[in-house]
Amino acid sequence: MKIPSLPAIPILTAVAGLAVTLPFSAAAQSDLSLYGSVSEDARAVSGASLPRPLSPSIWKGTLEERREKWLEMLGLSPLPERTPLEATVTGTLDRGDYVVEKVHFQSLPGAHVAGNLYRPAKIAGRLPAVLYLCGHTKGKVAPGYQAQPRWFGQHGYVALVLDPVQLGECQGFHHGTYREDRWDWQSRGYTPAGTEVWNAMRALDYLETRSDVDAEKLGVTGLSGGGAMSWFLGAADERVKVVVPVCQSGSIERMAVDRATDGHCDCAFWINYYRWCWPDIGALIAPRAFLMASGSEDVLWRPSGYREVATRIRHQYAALGVPEKFDLVEDLSPHGYTPKLRQAIFTFFNAHLKGDPTPVTDDVTDYVEPEENLLVFGGRLPENDTMRQMDERLVQAAEVSLPGSESEWRMHQEKTIARLREVTFRNLPAEAAPHLREMRNDGGTRDGDAFGTRTFETADGLTLAVKTRHPASGDGKLPTVVFSVQPDAVKTFTGGGPSRPGLSPDFASAAVEVRNTGASSVGPGYLWTLRRVYPLIGHTLAERQVADLMAGAALMRRDPATGPVALYGQGETAAQAIYAAILDPAVGEVILDDPPESHTDPETASFLGILRIGDLPQNLALLYPRPITFVGKVPPAYEWTRKLYESLGAGDRVRVIANTREWKPAGQ
Repeated sequence: MKIPSLPAIPILTAVAGLAVTLPFSAAAQSDLSLYGSVSEDARAVSGASLPRPLSPSIWKGTLEERREKWLEMLGLSPLPERTPLEATVTGTLDRGDYVVEKVHFQSLPGAHVAGNLYRPAKIAGRLPAVLYLCGHTKGKVAPGYQAQPRWFGQHGYVALVLDPVQLGECQGFHHGTYREDRWDWQSRGYTPAGTEVWNAMRALDYLETRSDVDAEKLGVTGLSGGGAMSWFLGAADERVKVVVPVCQSGSIERMAVDRATDGHCDCAFWINYYRWCWPDIGALIAPRAFLMASGSEDVLWRPSGYREVATRIRHQYAALGVPEKFDLVEDLSPHGYTPKLRQAIFTFFNAHLKGDPTPVTDDVTDYVEPEENLLVFGGRLPENDTMRQMDERLVQAAEVSLPGSESEWRMHQEKTIARLREVTFRNLPAEAAPHLREMRNDGGTRDGDAFGTRTFETADGLTLAVKTRHPASGDGKLPTVVFSVQPDAVKTFTGGGPSRPGLSPDFASAAVEVRNTGASSVGPGYLWTLRRVYPLIGHTLAERQVADLMAGAALMRRDPATGPVALYGQGETAAQAIYAAILDPAVGEVILDDPPESHTDPETASFLGILRIGDLPQNLALLYPRPITFVGKVPPAYEWTRKLYESLGAGDRVRVIANTREWKPAGQ
């Protein structure tokens, strides 16, 4: 039975980087599962992506802002310093009509990028250049990734093919959340796509230094992962005049609904603070020459996604007066090249880099160069290569110092909380205003306690519960401790079950079954996907749980029996309590039991880009002067927080109690 429509709740999203407010009414569609909620949110993201083209004046007026946002979502804002490339050619192969140069350079000091450069054997002047980016196989030595740049080298281009991170002769790491549980990458605001794009930007720097390259005629193309990097580089760097991604075009909606994220490693996506979809990226590539090449039988990138994306981008090119510079070519084929796709690609490059639109009728050759001939380092990779540290080098973690005065900290506090709302928590609902669906008494009393359940709807369509406990004989407004149910809790009966702290019977408590606990727990069949797909729509699981906890606290404050509200967190849920309290000034106190000490730990709850703003001890101090209570002891990292309170004359507001039974509201 369809539930009657509820009032629309405004959700902040983006159209090509421009903030707009759209109604979100998923809650009206019945009790959504977490998969259903994510799918609805992903549809909203894709639906709001360039739904109509930007006018030329708006496109131009917002270009700089949109490009800066894009670089930020790649982890490239600010751009790193362009240090010396130390470019070196370690050998050449003369193959008659073309030559292969074995090249390496350093995108940052010690971070080696290896590639092969194909060029005509005879060169009379400066030539157009194509940067070829590989997918995730053997890199530049794979037969297919030899064939494409070789064609360019045989047809009057300079073509540089690079090894991707972690493959071929390029060291580094791109399987973070995909394989190695590197959930700290989300907190760092890091995606290996940023490393790939930075390596590609430095490759353009290298091409510009060559006497045989026309720096005004640069293009990029690549298959699969290299196709994604073609999109990303084209949007990030205007030096690229022709962009041709192959078999890596689609939509956020299809990634979520089809669970296609399960087939991609981390470098296929950006950190989506601003809830962009592929048309927004295409609007940054415009009005330069842009060809999307796709296979209609590609299991990862379905036609329903890439065709809609192409339609929206096509309208943007038309609005800018250059409809001929965009096109889509597709073939009845799976993930990979076909002769039709290749010939269309080669014709497109000839038309836009050489001014020759004559259809190309030849294709790549079948010749395969022995792999060992193409190795830049001869089988011995550079020692102490720094590409593995790019997650720390590209995105700088914030450094927060103890203040010299209260006014200095107050200024930092205001600025930093605003920054948290602008970046990490920018996609929280504007207000924690949950819709109460049901309120019931869970029976009689037990040991002097009365228990109840409240169910409510979240802004993104979930139905969650709050399990309450009140002293049966309590009177008036009782101090109330609100907390998230633990992720491994198997029951929440009687006020939260084992997740409930052992408080004095004089106080009330409320256990919020935040998403992925209680009845909304998804288990291993979807949890990994959920944690990886949330950043594609501007969230993390922990950030969504913070929103749920805030909604539960807001719901409890409506109860006339609720007095001052404190938030409690133990272990994993401590981070939820910290950030919910920071964002909700109505929370009077935070109680922390064994909290994690750093977001650099992959096991700590992740929040998008949080380390760009501050780590847990520094962010906890944003609560000043509100009281903080630690259970058992102050963990070493949080001595920083205590020192700050002491330096500002509020040392007594950081308390330590032996157990939660001892807790009383500050001042009592």
